[in-house]
Amino acid sequence: MSCDLTDPAILEAYQEIISGTPVNWLILGYHDTRDKISLYSKGTEGLEELKSNLREEVLYGFVRIEDRFALLAYVSDQVSGLRRARALVHGKAVGALFKQSHAQINSSSLAELSEDRVRARLGLIEGPPTPDPSGSPNMPSSPTPPTAAPRPVTPISPATPNQYANMPGTPVAEIDNPAVAAAAATAQLPSPIVANSTSSVPGSPSMRPSSPGSPGSPMQTHPTRTRTERQKEIEAAERRAREEMERQRQAEMVKRQRETQEREQREQELMAHKQALELERRRKEETDRVAREAMKKQLMEMERMRGAGLSGYVTIQNAGSPFWKRRFYAMRGQVLSLYRDENDRAPVAEMHLGGQVAHIQDASLEVLIPHSFAVDMHSGETHYFFSDTAKDKELAIAGFMKCNESA
Repeated sequence: MSCDLTDPAILEAYQEIISGTPVNWLILGYHDTRDKISLYSKGTEGLEELKSNLREEVLYGFVRIEDRFALLAYVSDQVSGLRRARALVHGKAVGALFKQSHAQINSSSLAELSEDRVRARLGLIEGPPTPDPSGSPNMPSSPTPPTAAPRPVTPISPATPNQYANMPGTPVAEIDNPAVAAAAATAQLPSPIVANSTSSVPGSPSMRPSSPGSPGSPMQTHPTRTRTERQKEIEAAERRAREEMERQRQAEMVKRQRETQEREQREQELMAHKQALELERRRKEETDRVAREAMKKQLMEMERMRGAGLSGYVTIQNAGSPFWKRRFYAMRGQVLSLYRDENDRAPVAEMHLGGQVAHIQDASLEVLIPHSFAVDMHSGETHYFFSDTAKDKELAIAGFMKCNESA
């Protein structure tokens, strides 16, 4: 979860702030990236101008107030939990870069960035400092032990020898001695409490004030424990962020694998379709070739028997002409003769086909006319024809092929 802080404008603005130039604040942000942090803006009008440039996203700020520097981490309430966790980690990297900061302030609203609060955190105003969420809370002072009320001192009357005669544990010999008896009596009497005394008996739990670190003290959590809990929270947030990133990575991997499989399947289907079309085209060409060869042989046989060429009706569109004209044609040798009708003796046009035909192909899809075909010449011209029936079309094509081969 490392972040990218290589934007040269960041250090440039930072140096301007700490070196005392008029620039006294900057704002860093992500610019819709996940971990690349760059400079958003900078200015010379202090904290209020910085606040006016904050947006509802994760931002980092650095501001100079008098001779002190504050590092700001602004995370809007609208930011998701994952980005909040990432901000905790990236905030450490920003803090490591801005080493001159005297205080770090985390906030989620503009109200938390008041001038008084920031100045208090920097130690620039009098009064109790604002509690630092990252540090230990202020400790209350130890209470003063109450002063004991004066008690009268009871005078000790002289002891008589027989006064303690029956007291258990007192040797008889000592009791007979008046001096010893008086000393024993004095030792067994309770000590008087001195009036106005404020001292307590050492070791007495009831009189000793609780120290800040003692068990049972009504003080807040120890700073070390607070830092440990915060460290655990940060580690838990980092762990959740890593788990979320791993889950997203796995989901992205599965998505890419699925897309790859679907793409390969589409490519295979497309390849199979192309192969099927190519196979069908070759099969049709072979069928047409065989049929034309058979038709050509039939024409040759008919010519041998009749002694005349092939003839019939066909509609033609010559190269460069937009008009279709119905003509009676006759093929003899290498020449195609065109007549207005079968009774006309003089042809209106002739085409010498010997060795001039480059290609003959079906033109039904091109001109949208049934039984049509195109004859491409080596000169670059293309003539279109269509017959009355499919059989007439095959006969005409066979005739063109025969005339072309007669060269």
